[in-house]
Amino acid sequence: MYDDDGAAPTASLIEAKGVLYGTTSSGGHYVTGGTIFRISTNGDEHVLHSFGPDGKDPNASLIDVNGTLYGATISGGEYGDGTVFSITRTGTVQVLHDFGAGSDGKGPYASLIDVDGMLYGTTRGGGSGGNGTIFGLSP
Repeated sequence: MYDDDGAAPTASLIEAKGVLYGTTSSGGHYVTGGTIFRISTNGDEHVLHSFGPDGKDPNASLIDVNGTLYGATISGGEYGDGTVFSITRTGTVQVLHDFGAGSDGKGPYASLIDVDGMLYGTTRGGGSGGNGTIFGLSP
């Protein structure tokens, strides 16, 4: 049985302005999609987003870039092969990229990094040889 507030928090928490943010790789409103949550240092928890049609299984830690949080899901999205997303601290989610439409890769698994305003990451499958890709994305 899955909890509406998520299950299986496998990634590290991050801190932004005194609040902790994290992901669960399953659970949530759509049962198995996972969630993004915030928790204050006094223990108050709030689910910011439950993944469903916009991605599934956010398995890596979020990153904070100038007050916006970014992350990836390893599956789901328009083509079923994962997404890169942004989320505000109040819970507004925007899918920035859906993987699986071509040779862009499948299943972004590790945390993103920010280098001079570009987001970089890796996928564990897809690409021209089928063994994954390194990608860059402008948010």
